[in-house]
Amino acid sequence: MKVMIFQEPVQEQPMTQVQLLAALAQQLAEQEQHLLQQQQQQTQILARLKAVEVEQDRVNTPCGHKYSVVGFANLQGLEISVKEAGTKGRKASALCRNLGIEIERIHDPRFGKVGLYPESVLIEVFSTGQS
Repeated sequence: MKVMIFQEPVQEQPMTQVQLLAALAQQLAEQEQHLLQQQQQQTQILARLKAVEVEQDRVNTPCGHKYSVVGFANLQGLEISVKEAGTKGRKASALCRNLGIEIERIHDPRFGKVGLYPESVLIEVFSTGQS
């Protein structure tokens, strides 16, 4: 024979006003802490985003705008022969390699593939006064 024991449900005492206020204060404190954590995360994300944007700008234009040798010469109002352009292009390529700057290659209808070099590199190559 099984004996079943019934337990009466424990009735919760109603919260006093002080207990209710304490529970609400605890809940507000937890919400505030969560909000502060979210604000810190947002600040970190924005800082990382800004750093990525700065790095992207640096990679895209490490030394200003990029030009081909002939394009830069035209921009400066200089006449340049094909031979001289080739020589300056090789110098610009060597300087870029030494500085660790990647040379972008584009198609040119007159010369085939030509390099695009940062403005600062071309200024240096053209300022040497040599072909």
